[in-house]
Amino acid sequence: MKTYIALATFPFLAFATPSLAQNRVDLGAQALSNIRGSMGVNMVAGNNNQQGNLAAIAISGPAVIQFGQLNQSTTNLNGSQSVAILGSALSQNRGLVGINQGAGEGNQQLNAFALSLDDSGLGVVTDINLSSSVAKTPGGKPPANTTTSIYLDDTALTGSKGVIQVNQVTGQGNQSVNMVSLPLAGAVTASP
Repeated sequence: MKTYIALATFPFLAFATPSLAQNRVDLGAQALSNIRGSMGVNMVAGNNNQQGNLAAIAISGPAVIQFGQLNQSTTNLNGSQSVAILGSALSQNRGLVGINQGAGEGNQQLNAFALSLDDSGLGVVTDINLSSSVAKTPGGKPPANTTTSIYLDDTALTGSKGVIQVNQVTGQGNQSVNMVSLPLAGAVTASP
């Protein structure tokens, strides 16, 4: 006698709510602290954003800053996008510190610093230069299920000295620029 076993398969359909993407960037407590010199930090959660930290120092001749950007496109318009600087991150620094924090779509952020010790002056980014570099922005409004947030702990940057530039944007299609220009011709002399 032969025994037959019949196997039947039934498709199992699972209905679940699709999870939304979460883009999160955190700079932990005490990260990038006690640094001397020049430091640029770019933190972004989202799509099609541009960030730059630029510095030019001229001993002889003009200090010129030029800004350029290569755009690469990704699409993730749903979910949460958050950027956080936690605890005492970036504290006790000395020098030039540029920080860009962005969450969202199609934002532009720039920290520019120019120093010249020569009489020929400074050449820095103009409005025309900035307008020629445009972040890709998705059309229309962001979806209703998108949230963006930025957090900067109140103990971050504690004790830092020098030129500290901070840009924070959240949302869509924002531009923020910090520009410092120091022409020091004749103000600095070298001793023999």
